[in-house]
This record gives sequence, C-alpha cells and structure tokens, in this order.
Amino acid sequence: MRDRAKGITGAELKVLKILWRLGAGTVRDVKDALTSKAAAPAYTTVMTLMNQLAAKDFLLVDREREPFVYRPAVSREQVLRDRVQSFLRDVFDGQAGELVLRLVEDADLSADDLREIEAKIDAREVRDRRAPARRRKGAKS
Repeated sequence: MRDRAKGITGAELKVLKILWRLGAGTVRDVKDALTSKAAAPAYTTVMTLMNQLAAKDFLLVDREREPFVYRPAVSREQVLRDRVQSFLRDVFDGQAGELVLRLVEDADLSADDLREIEAKIDAREVRDRRAPARRRKGAKS
C-alpha cells in the first residue's frame, strides 16, 4: 500500500472516513452523511468517488445487492500511516524529529495530549533500551 494512499484525493478521503465510521454503506448513505457536513454533493458525484476508490482497491463492492454496498478494503490506520509517511518524506525529508518538534511547538495541544506524547516517548526509550539486549541474547543462542 506504500504511497498508494498518497493518490487519494481529499474528497475520496472524506468518503473513506464515512465508510470507516459506518462499516459499510450505499452511495445514498455516504451522500447523506456528506450532506450533513457540507454543501450537498450530487448523488452521481458521490457514486463516481466511490467507484474511483473501488478501482484503486480502497473499497470492496457487494454487487449482489441493490443498491450496491461498499465497505473499506483498507483500515484507517493503514491509510493514515501511509499518508503521514509520505508527508514526512515529502515535506521533512524523512526527519521525523523535525515534524514532531513542529507539532509540539505549533499545534494546539492540550495538557493531556502532551502527557500522552511524553508517555509514548518514555515507552519508546524503554523499548529501545531493551532491544539491544534481546539481540545479544538471540546472537548467543
């Protein structure tokens, strides 16, 4: 999937987000969800977006039912991970530390967000300290 998610347009991502939330849905279900969030898109526009996502293998289509039912073929986490990695590579030349520092400095983070970031950093440091010891044990065996 690497870089495949980079090809998802903003409108397609909105459709995916709705289907991740719903689990599955028809064009009408997605159109109704989009209508409540912004200007009402045409039914045919939503259908085109969903067919494009299916052609890109991001949606599965149950054509046995009428109307067709679409469901995500990829998880939210897979798409987000790929898009973040592409953004990191394209904008920050792969330097994750720069991205994190920019977010900590510029984003509107709550005290809870900062505590969660600190906890993840602490957990990563513990994991990294243990990793060399595991490798040494594995090398001796």
